[in-house]
Amino acid sequence: MPTVAITGAGGYLGGRLQQTLGAESRSLVRKAVAHLPADAQVEVDLLAADGDLRAALEGVGAVVHLAGQNEVVAAQEPDRALTETLLAARHVTAAAIEAKVPRLVYVSTIHVYGAELTDGAEIDEAIAPQPTSTYAISRLASEHVVGQAAAAGVDVVVLRLSNAVGAPVDPAVERWSLVATDLCRQAATTGALQLLSSGVQYRDFVALADVCRLIAACTDERVAPGTYNLASGQPMTVRSLAELIQDRFEHHTGTRPPLTAPEHSGPAPQPHHIRVDRLSAAVGTPDTPIVEAVDELITFCLTNQARL
Repeated sequence: MPTVAITGAGGYLGGRLQQTLGAESRSLVRKAVAHLPADAQVEVDLLAADGDLRAALEGVGAVVHLAGQNEVVAAQEPDRALTETLLAARHVTAAAIEAKVPRLVYVSTIHVYGAELTDGAEIDEAIAPQPTSTYAISRLASEHVVGQAAAAGVDVVVLRLSNAVGAPVDPAVERWSLVATDLCRQAATTGALQLLSSGVQYRDFVALADVCRLIAACTDERVAPGTYNLASGQPMTVRSLAELIQDRFEHHTGTRPPLTAPEHSGPAPQPHHIRVDRLSAAVGTPDTPIVEAVDELITFCLTNQARL
């Protein structure tokens, strides 16, 4: 298999994707990290306009671009998030063209649909994005930036990812703000769960293992260039996820953590559905039950409790 370069390889998704790809991957990181194989890491600053990035992409069969500021940084430092996310996308795109990389896979977010994610909506790739947050705006703009590579003969695949659930490769990976990771860490470290909202809102949760498997499949010609939703296709409330974590934590430990959440007022929202038919037709449907992803995450948190 040709080598696949991964930007943002030290992060939550990047670390697991590196494990999925194994020896066929080249991990691009700003600074070397202890939780990735040392011989697979290349230190490169995606924000610097120099030749290091082009050199890092020489000879690869595909690059998966994951790097960019997350939703927490985007909410706290919107100027930084917009600037750095777009600049990284521009530099990766230019370097991929210069290095003659045949395929560029960009992992965006389902939140680019924004205002379209309403009660009862059916969200397929034909829906026009209407982002409402800085995070989603930066990701949609980056979709357009990486799309420029198509004019230079690069196959561009954009994946709009929903909410991945699974264990990071190391506790040092800082994505404990995600609802599933946060709740599992709470259960392991405090013995209780607390939601910041009533939890009646719907989300699409998909196993991280499936996410990595499908991203890996998109690095070759099995998937035609274009834009695809990457989700489970199954809506679930945040509260239902929390209750599942209660159930599974009790299964693993014999103790059921209590759950507290603010009361909901007003009518209960109705689910929207993320359609995944297009990607499923190319490489298969995400089929890992979410309970298995939760079990994986709980086991990780219990095993690494002293480091959380």
